[in-house]
Amino acid sequence: MSHPSPTDHEHLMQAIRHYNEGDLASAGRLAQALYALNPQNAEAIHLLGLIASRSERLDLAARLLSLAIDLKPQQPQYRLHLGELYGKLGNQEAAEAQYRQAIRLKPDLIHAHVNLGNLFFAQDDYEQAKAAYQTAIRLEPKTYAACYNMGIIAQEEGDHDSALEFFAQALQSLPDSALTHTARAFSLLTLGRFQEGWSAYEWRWRLPNNAPRRCEQPLWDGSDPKGKRIYLYTEQGFGDALLFVRYLKRLRERGGFVILECKPELFALFQTARLADMLVARAADDDRPPTFDFDLHLPLLSLLTLPGFFTGPNPTLPESVPYLQADPALVAVWRERLAALPGLRVALCWSGNPKTAVNRHRACTFDAFLPLLQVPGISFISIQKGPPAQQMRSHTAASTLWDLDEQLTDFAQTAAVLTQVDLLISTDTAVVHLAGGLGRPVWTLLHTAAEWRWMQNRLDSPWYPGMRLFRQASRGDWDGLIAQVAAALHQWCCQTPPGER
Repeated sequence: MSHPSPTDHEHLMQAIRHYNEGDLASAGRLAQALYALNPQNAEAIHLLGLIASRSERLDLAARLLSLAIDLKPQQPQYRLHLGELYGKLGNQEAAEAQYRQAIRLKPDLIHAHVNLGNLFFAQDDYEQAKAAYQTAIRLEPKTYAACYNMGIIAQEEGDHDSALEFFAQALQSLPDSALTHTARAFSLLTLGRFQEGWSAYEWRWRLPNNAPRRCEQPLWDGSDPKGKRIYLYTEQGFGDALLFVRYLKRLRERGGFVILECKPELFALFQTARLADMLVARAADDDRPPTFDFDLHLPLLSLLTLPGFFTGPNPTLPESVPYLQADPALVAVWRERLAALPGLRVALCWSGNPKTAVNRHRACTFDAFLPLLQVPGISFISIQKGPPAQQMRSHTAASTLWDLDEQLTDFAQTAAVLTQVDLLISTDTAVVHLAGGLGRPVWTLLHTAAEWRWMQNRLDSPWYPGMRLFRQASRGDWDGLIAQVAAALHQWCCQTPPGER
């Protein structure tokens, strides 16, 4: 086999520089020329494989990288890159095999350990993920991806003190990582360290594709709002909006004219509650500038960083509850519709929006809720929305529930229904915030990686006096949690006469 000349090596280095700079066309031309001169040039074939992968020609990339390995089977980087390609192709078993081969050839190949950890992390195999990440961290304590993901795993296991240690380690490597600062904020808030937490949470605006409204007017800095028209807009999910609109009262009491923008599904509910001096609706995909006049603007959750909100070592969390109200006309409609249901009435919801990443751990299934339906003396009502409601309709137990999915067109309708039930039982979805804001009894079912707002180890909520929290004993143990809830429901049923609602 011929050996590359110095000129060939220089051309290879030049091709690699083009590749690293993102100039795939120039890199490809040089690599192709080297391959034409020597079809046994493993480096050129390997580079062509990387170029094909970056160009989303994945099958070609797999053939080229495999050929490079055939020519140089002891080259760990080739196996690392083939493993990454198999990951893109969804072949996790083949990816794992290549990473392990790369580690066998070069035990200190940090990237292979991190990739192996990422593979297990994506499969929710946290024990193997932690083993791989810990090896990477032993090799290099400032390995960013390993430290960050170890922090996320610690959060999902409910260990926020350890999470903060890992995030601090990750920030030593990338001190301006908005992702890490934002994740760190969640742990600080969970631990009740509100001033630090809200300050860190402002990093969310540096995340990709996430920025406050673009307005010519300045952001409100907490200065005297008297006589000012202040435009506030909800952000993120429905639950955040339902939780934090309570603080608009403070702003109005200080003399500010509050303009609140929300998603259309919340408009009627917020209008009934008279939360703002002016209320406008905006769809999620509407990026047009506001058409009304205002002096200052602010995202709703950024209120909490301003003077007069979360200040001092022991801030008062809730405003007066209820701060939401149901439309009396809708209440009358649902009172009539539900009048024939006997006994106590319990509303159920087992999943939020399945399109959101956080729902993966928060949600359970209708099957998991089945033990609740065995408790006698209760009429059950499903307020589950969207695709998860299909789980119920294909089940024989569906006949024991009243399915309201298609009738609950917005949160105002759901609010009216909640006034006519004795209890809501739900996983961590927007409806628990709706029930809490209405002052209705609600049992919230939490996974081990519960959102920061539920804090640590509490069985009650500082945000909602009428809420009871049920927590998983171990990650993913919905069966054990539901058994606990079913026992509590049986006891509650025996002690609670049907009310006048």
